[in-house]
Amino acid sequence: MDSIRSVSGRILNELYVRQEDSTGKAVLSRLRNSIGRDYIDMADIMPFVFDKLPESFLGNSKRMTDEEICILTCLQLYAIHQQGDDSNVYERGENYGNIGTSLKVLRAGDDTTAVDRRFNAMITSTEFDELIVHLRHLIRLLKSKQKGTKVDYAGLSEDLYWIRKNKNKDNIILNWAREYYKVNYKGESNEK
Repeated sequence: MDSIRSVSGRILNELYVRQEDSTGKAVLSRLRNSIGRDYIDMADIMPFVFDKLPESFLGNSKRMTDEEICILTCLQLYAIHQQGDDSNVYERGENYGNIGTSLKVLRAGDDTTAVDRRFNAMITSTEFDELIVHLRHLIRLLKSKQKGTKVDYAGLSEDLYWIRKNKNKDNIILNWAREYYKVNYKGESNEK
């Protein structure tokens, strides 16, 4: 049986391989343009996404399934982050931990108050859509301030799925916060 993580990983790898050809560029552009639009208005991106999903992830009602939403959300975040970058911003594996690990690099510097506020707003979000808005802002900030930072988008899609299902939500959010705030590599605390 396919997992959210494995399906997302396959799609992300395909997007990276195809990013230099016109079709790949168009898909990434359509993913970025689909952000904030109602799912009914995303007909231009749905063939690409639905074609890659296993039958068990596909819904049969007017609403998208949790799997469809979480995978699409991570593909949109990846499309934002990958834009204009030749190296792949997606990296699967232990080296990149969770989203807190990747966002932690934004704390490098003297004044971390603003980015900490953004991160805290994300992890204290009560609604899934609110969390995604904050996460999108943090990914844009990561793209602009910390070139070369990788994100495990496949792992993120799985985390988002469990958050959306409200299973292990508190544990996932706590793990993001642990990674974000833990002691940096120089042995110094990130706290001021």
